[in-house]
Amino acid sequence: MRMLEDIDKKINLKNLRFNPDPPPVKGGREFSKNYNEVLYKIEDVLSHYVLGNIDFDRAVKALNYARHAIIPNLKYSHEILERLKNVYDEALELLQKLRTREKVKEWLLSNGPPREKKVKSLFDYV
Repeated sequence: MRMLEDIDKKINLKNLRFNPDPPPVKGGREFSKNYNEVLYKIEDVLSHYVLGNIDFDRAVKALNYARHAIIPNLKYSHEILERLKNVYDEALELLQKLRTREKVKEWLLSNGPPREKKVKSLFDYV
């Protein structure tokens, strides 16, 4: 039971923030690296939408594609996969509810300050 509570805390929309420099919508994240990459893909899509890089329909399609075509085929535990599917469903509902770029940005910022651009260190190239 404790493990499920930990998963719910870690894989949660409240962990997402506005990212002023998100990786590309297509590609960009290595879902097999760890399940946080799958979660942060939602942040990327919502941030791209807020920035005007993609329109509403493309944001919905990107989230639906990850939810239905990618997540079911990942090699994570059943519990993690179910939580990821649920959080993507929650993200889609949120996007439908908020609809406008301004409201989505306001919601992302309500979770904390914008993400800082990751500065690469020498260890990133080794």
